[in-house]
Parts: sequence; structure tokens; C-alpha cells
Amino acid sequence: MSSSENSARSNHWRVWADRLAASGITIVNDADSGTDMRVLATELRTKVFAEVPCEVAMIVSSDTINKSYLSGYVSMAHDLAPTYRSAVLASRDGASLVVSAADAGPALDLLGDPDLLYRYGVFHFATAALGPAGFGRPASTGFEDAFVEALRTLRPASGIVGVDRTNDDLVWNLCREMFGDRAVIDVTLDIARARATKTTGEVARLRTAARLIENGFRWVIENARAGMTEFDLTAGITGNIVAGGGIPRFVSVTTGSRSALADAYPTRRTIAKGEMIRIDAGCTVDGYWSDIARTFVFGEPDARQRRIYEALRVGLDEELAAVRAGIAANELFGVAVEAVRTNGLPEYRRQHCGHGIGLRSYDSPLINPTDATPLVEGMCLCLETPYYELGVDGMMVEDTVCVTATGHESLMTMPRELFILP
Repeated sequence: MSSSENSARSNHWRVWADRLAASGITIVNDADSGTDMRVLATELRTKVFAEVPCEVAMIVSSDTINKSYLSGYVSMAHDLAPTYRSAVLASRDGASLVVSAADAGPALDLLGDPDLLYRYGVFHFATAALGPAGFGRPASTGFEDAFVEALRTLRPASGIVGVDRTNDDLVWNLCREMFGDRAVIDVTLDIARARATKTTGEVARLRTAARLIENGFRWVIENARAGMTEFDLTAGITGNIVAGGGIPRFVSVTTGSRSALADAYPTRRTIAKGEMIRIDAGCTVDGYWSDIARTFVFGEPDARQRRIYEALRVGLDEELAAVRAGIAANELFGVAVEAVRTNGLPEYRRQHCGHGIGLRSYDSPLINPTDATPLVEGMCLCLETPYYELGVDGMMVEDTVCVTATGHESLMTMPRELFILP
């Protein structure tokens, strides 16, 4: 690499580092996200029980995300088998899980008490005889048997059962069969209200997940060169995620004409001078997602590339400036699209310009023309202004923020400029 190339990279990094230092921010190199997941789950259960009617003594859910929210257990089993069924039975004081025999080992590792687990199916742990006594007992045949056993054991002495119907109505029907219609109510919307805003512990995890992607982008700034492949850049980004304690979820590195392909996997395509590099990436930390994007170009961009990217950047800047508690999601969408149109792309069209983020990468609200959900202090959002011109190229810039009463707190440190690589 020539001395001029080294100088250009150093300057890029120095500008970014100076901005961070002025703000008192350091880039994370690990996933220190604060409280233990069991402690966080205790806080989140308190949030949920504050939303439901006071007579609710137990909350039941078979939704994978709400199970994690109420128990603190984020299961890899759901990645391996999307149809795998599990459930949480939560009280104000704690949470029990209905899980497969295989998933019971990792669940025990977090919860620490085999009496909190109701297992079903067959899986052989060779050390079961020396391990938790509960693992020596036969598991239930299937999910329904294990869930009914958990209901019988954990049924509250008084009060009613709140059921989350996000997933389907299997647990709703089983609860009504056991307790009767009058003792069971739907708490789906109550859980959604609790999840809409994020606690300090949740924001810490979202911030860490975002910073790990930024670490990967920093690697690109410092190491990318013409002749590398999309996979080469993906490997550098992914390595930084894992080294920092995150789980890579998607790393979409697309270059040249492929950069116009939204949400595409990387390939062995070689990157040439003058080509755009659009990177949209996300990881999870304790189940909490990041989803951020930046655009890079090898060598000086041409007039068209500059004009388009500047319109996108101004659009996101104005969208961010409009964020505040009380503004409707569709109003925010209108701000972003209009800003892009009036700053260089008059024909700009988008189906959405952002979304909520948390234990899902796409959470409520959706920043689109029809979602009139008012933003609430404590919501976390990914805001974006992408552009895709098939056969030519694509560009985007995307940031993550937490809504405040009068504006927003950025969870990002990286400038929103078009990054020019030597």
C-alpha cells in the first residue's frame, strides 16, 4: 500500500476518532452490556406486570421473543429449528420454561435450577446421572404434555392467567381447558406495550450490538483495497463481531452493480476502483439486535454518486432531527422522503424509512406511510434512507437511536458521510 493510501486511511480514521474523543465516547471491544440476563428479565417482568390487570398472577407465552423477554433465556434451538415450540410461565417472582430435552441443558446453564424446567422429547446427556436430579427423570412425550404438567404445578392459588396469543392459540386453548374461560385473559397487547420502550439494560445491549458493527466498518476503512472480494470484507466484519462478543446475524456486503440488490448475501465478486460498496449488517448481543448500514467507494466518487449519496444523507439527517416523543411514525416517514426528494432525488420512493428494534431486528413501529403509531420516549429505532438502482448501484445510510422527550439519543459513533477508500 502506498504512503498516500496510508495517509488517506489514517485521515479517515483520525477524523472519526477526533469526533469520538470530543464526545467522550470510546469504541467498544467487548460485549459488556451491563446487567446479567436474569436480572434484566426480572426488570422486564416487572414492566409487563405493571401493564396487565392487577388480578393477573401468571403470564404464559409460547412466542420465542416474549419467552426470552420474560425469562432472560435466548435459545439457539429456535435458529436451528424455527418450528421448535417452547413456552414461558412467568410470575412476578420468577419464570419457568417448557423446553425440549436438548434445549434444557443450555436453559439450565442460564436459570441454574432444574425445577424451573419442564422437558419434553428425547435427548441424552451422558452426565445426567451426575448432574441435576431433575434430568434423571423421564421427560414428557411432547410439548402439550410438558406444558400441562407445568400448568398443574405452577397454577396460582388465586388470581387469573394472562396468555400471550402472539404465536398461536395452542397455549390459550390449553389454559382455558384447565382453568376455565373466566380465569384466562388475553395479554398480548399488554406485553407489546411493555416491549415498545427499552430499559437501561436493553439500551446497553442495543448500543453494544451497534458498536460491534461499527468495529467491523472500521476494519473495512483500515483494510479494504481494490482486488478484495465481498467475502473478504464480510470475513473482516464478522471477525470483529465475534471478537467483541456478538453473534453475527446478517452481513450484506454488495459491490458494484450488486450493491443495488437489497439484503443479498456476499459473493466472491472482486471489487474494482470506482465501485460502490454498500454494507448493511447486524448482530445480536444477548438476543438484542443491531441493524446499521454505511456506503463506501474505492477512489473518488463521480458527480452522480456524490449527488445521490448527499440526498440520502440529508434525508436521514432531517429524519433524525424530526425524531421526538409524540411524532407519528408515518409523519417521520414523510419527513425523510421529502428531504431526499428536495435535495437531489426528486423521484425518490421508499416503502419504509426505518423500524423499531430490540429482540427482533424489525420491531414496532414501522416508519412507513400507513403506520400512525406515535413515538414514545424509550423506543429504539433504526432509521434509514436506502437507494437501489438495478444494474447500476445502491447506497444507504442507517443509524440506531433511542427516542427521548425532545429528540433522540444516538447509539452510534460513526459519521454518516460517504467513506472514500484509496
